Amino acid sequence: MNELSGNGQGERGSGKRQPNVLIIMTDQMRWDLLSCAGHPICQTPVLDGLAERGVRFANFYTAAPICTPARYSIFNGRHVHVHDGWWNGLPTRDGEVFLPSIMQHYGYATAIAGKLHFDSKEHAFGFDDFRTFRSEGPTPERGYEAYLKNKYGELNRDRIEDGTCPWPDDPHGRGVGLFADPPEDLDTPWITRQTLEALDLLEQSGKPWFLFASYHDPHSPFVEPEPYYSMYDRESITLPDIPPETGALRRDARGTQEVNHLIDDTEMLREITAIYYAATTHVDHDIGIVLAELDRRGLTENTIIIFMSDHGDMMGDHGRMYKQVMYEGASHVPLIVQTPEHVFPALTPGRVVDEVTGHVDILPTVLDLCGLPVPQGVQGRSLAPLCAGDTAGWPNEAFSWMLGVPHTRQEAYMLGRKRMLRTPRYKLIDNGADFSTRWELFDMSDDPGEMHNLADDSAHTSALKAMAARLDEWEAEMPPLVKIPGMPTPSYSYISEDRRAALHAAWKDGLRRQARWRWPQ
Repeated sequence: MNELSGNGQGERGSGKRQPNVLIIMTDQMRWDLLSCAGHPICQTPVLDGLAERGVRFANFYTAAPICTPARYSIFNGRHVHVHDGWWNGLPTRDGEVFLPSIMQHYGYATAIAGKLHFDSKEHAFGFDDFRTFRSEGPTPERGYEAYLKNKYGELNRDRIEDGTCPWPDDPHGRGVGLFADPPEDLDTPWITRQTLEALDLLEQSGKPWFLFASYHDPHSPFVEPEPYYSMYDRESITLPDIPPETGALRRDARGTQEVNHLIDDTEMLREITAIYYAATTHVDHDIGIVLAELDRRGLTENTIIIFMSDHGDMMGDHGRMYKQVMYEGASHVPLIVQTPEHVFPALTPGRVVDEVTGHVDILPTVLDLCGLPVPQGVQGRSLAPLCAGDTAGWPNEAFSWMLGVPHTRQEAYMLGRKRMLRTPRYKLIDNGADFSTRWELFDMSDDPGEMHNLADDSAHTSALKAMAARLDEWEAEMPPLVKIPGMPTPSYSYISEDRRAALHAAWKDGLRRQARWRWPQ
């Protein structure tokens, strides 16, 4: 869709120019990968520079450690159990609206370049210009999958250089190696090119604009071209300790979901980690291309820039991989906010905010910085005061929620409902009544690696009870649907019963296929 025509640059109530908004997202990037956050190996010079000019949030948490639910919460400011879009491939409940539509309503031109991951996939979800990682939405012919199919004639082809994948029969290892195609055909540079093309159209609109540049990396599979593939010395990488029982758990696992979320091979983990760092540095480099283009066009002085990730990756912590658990590796994500001086002169460049914050705070922050009203029903709060050092009244807590996929094994990772509450000192994880260890309580000031569960320690009983009660209180909150005065309800907000049933059926079929996987004999 190229409906980017308008009536000129908008005006804020103060008489200043209406700011543009650029949200940059990575997928499955841990909070501690940034050099400026203290990582000893991974290099992120562009994001470090963004943090120097803006504000870095050191304790920012995902709304759910899984892609689609987290992204829904980012774009509607509501928690997962409220919008009810609780798994990849599933829609939200009827009536939910998302930030791009709200920005459209207030006169913004909107565009996406990269990964969205919303359902139903035929909708544009408030984006005028739509070019996504998967070929979806109203213009699937402009997606990355369509690009590959047009160039190579097929999608399901091996894109790993022969001889660079030592573990072709392992669900982790078969997605590890040197990228076999030309470097420009990796998704990272493709998304960068699409971002710059979208920027052309947004500028031509004459409107203030909202651009979502959404990178897929450093998400698996772990495949990079040179020079990134060889950038990090494997032997210099320090690995987390793998619990001794991990190997047996992985051999006994049922289905690809359980197998994929465990790792006991240190050589494989070392290779994966090196490429994970490389993919992060590659994305950092390409974000630099986008930011340099903003500078070249003179747009930086009027553009709010927000960088974050949807969730993290365990990367061997506790013997686990990927996401779908509430531990720090999967739930703790980076956030950097940079604003033009005329938009928010109180922002202190280089500030590091230690207060606890979360995904639901993004929507109200964008609206607040743009001088737009935050509607009733939004559960997050604007981060603008924290950017200026004003912590008064900040609740200093973050929640995460997921409704897991049931498996036959009692110890399955995604069994039932999981909840998390993070406060300045503690993290409480509720694994659900059916899990053998329901409560996990960690003192994050003394035990940032979450190695010592204090749930049964009498010295911490009162803290556990208070936090468990707060979780129940929070989960009972069901604010009304967001309504924007004068804004028609978007078409994507309501899904027919037949379409909703089809989406759930497709999701269940995918689970059955995963559960039938067995180790090669």
